[in-house]
Amino acid sequence: MKTQNESNTQNETNLERLYGQWKAEHEQLDRHATELTEWVAEQSKQRAAQFRETVRRLDDLSSRLKAHFDNEEAIGLELRVSQCGSASIAKAAQRQSEKDHANISKRLKHLIDRMQDGETECDVWKSGVHELDLIIDVLEQHEEQESENVCYFLPIDAESDEAKRP
Repeated sequence: MKTQNESNTQNETNLERLYGQWKAEHEQLDRHATELTEWVAEQSKQRAAQFRETVRRLDDLSSRLKAHFDNEEAIGLELRVSQCGSASIAKAAQRQSEKDHANISKRLKHLIDRMQDGETECDVWKSGVHELDLIIDVLEQHEEQESENVCYFLPIDAESDEAKRP
């Protein structure tokens, strides 16, 4: 049978692992979003935007976000389990996170549908680029809020990891 101290140490180790996974995933997602927006900006300078390739890249972002959101929700569940005393705060944060995930996913799907239907229409491209910028802004705000939540709930040494956190 584990002592309370051993159990706490194991819990902290598991949470540190989850934090590392969460952080690495956020960094990858940020790089991917940056690459996509830079690519779209380049396409905007061309005479004829590549709608099919844009849709393919947006689909890729959508798939990555789905996997990312699924992982975040699993991490959120583990955080709630580990934070019995703050369960109501953790549940509220999780509910908000799930709403954000649904909103971002819905907006991205709508954008993909519009881009697929718009083939060469200049107005569709311009409004699509604008919508993508807005989606990325909402995603960044969401990730920033989540970062604050994770820092609040994780009982790891925040001082030693402060410079590494997103």
